[in-house]
Parts: sequence; structure tokens; C-alpha cells
Amino acid sequence: MTITYCMCSNCPLARDCLRHEDDAAHHSLTRTYADFSEELIRHGDGTVTCPFFLDATTRDKPA
Repeated sequence: MTITYCMCSNCPLARDCLRHEDDAAHHSLTRTYADFSEELIRHGDGTVTCPFFLDATTRDKPA
């Protein structure tokens, strides 16, 4: 299985996104790295959304 991660250091969603990884020491052969900065959708009210966003704060929390 291949999991895609963002390496975009200037993404405003990086702190809360499960796809963001900034530690190069964790690279492995099962990962594909991508920069989705061109996919960011900036709204007129200043908010930003991304079609690849995975919420790191709710993902895989124990019940």
C-alpha cells in the first residue's frame, strides 16, 4: 500500500493535516511524497481548503 504525504512547508493546513510530514528521517519505500500547494483553494473570506486534507486531530483516535 502506498500513502501519499504532503511536504509543503508553506501550507496553512499543515499543522492539522495527517498528510503533512516534515521529518525526512521517516521516509520509506511505501510512501509517495507530493506538494499539493497548487491544489489549495483560497476563499474570499481568508479560509483555505484542500481536497487532500485528512484531519490529524480526529484520525485513528481510540474509542
